[in-house]
Amino acid sequence: MELKIDFITETTTRKMDPSQKCDLIISKLQRERIVVFEGGLNPEEEAVLISETMTRIDHRSFIGYKILNPTPLRSSGLFSRKDVKMTVIAPPFYDNLSVALV
Repeated sequence: MELKIDFITETTTRKMDPSQKCDLIISKLQRERIVVFEGGLNPEEEAVLISETMTRIDHRSFIGYKILNPTPLRSSGLFSRKDVKMTVIAPPFYDNLSVALV
């Protein structure tokens, strides 16, 4: 199986509301892609994602997806340091998927 990953930058999602982010995620999951969100999803956005998914899916064939929130990575630049947070969302057939930020 070919691994397909879409990296969505925080700049892209900064102006999106939770519903718009969910639309983007669900459309990518339906195309069997792994989605990596820079900046991550907050608990409200994760709740909206679950709710939206349950209203849109075919309950006879839907088998779920994985949401991974790895521990933030401390990034340091020349003058600043910040935690880099990400959320990874994947179709269920990537059952051995794990994420480490190094």
